[in-house]
Amino acid sequence: MLPDQYGDFVQRFKKYRKESDKNNLWIVKPSNLSRGRGIYIIDDISEVNIDEDTAVVQRYIADPLLINGHKFDLRIYVCVTSYEPLRIYVYKEGLARFASEEYSMKDVKTNLFN
Repeated sequence: MLPDQYGDFVQRFKKYRKESDKNNLWIVKPSNLSRGRGIYIIDDISEVNIDEDTAVVQRYIADPLLINGHKFDLRIYVCVTSYEPLRIYVYKEGLARFASEEYSMKDVKTNLFN
């Protein structure tokens, strides 16, 4: 979580850069936005904007699971009605979303539809 754990992020960024000859890609996701707004991918630590609101930073999965060459995600909806005792209801229906273009690492930093 940035900016609170920026020091930890810098250490891990440098560690992965030394250990791997592959791209050192990271994805930055603002915690206060939705629908993919404000998300960006970095390969240089200077590209991170820590002056903005809280953001989650994680390693970018360069070799994701694909269906017919497309990235996807699954949404499962739950309702938590109690913590003590824990009571969670899982809805029978969910949502599957697919990227509109086939996945490629070629333009990963600029292609929003990948």
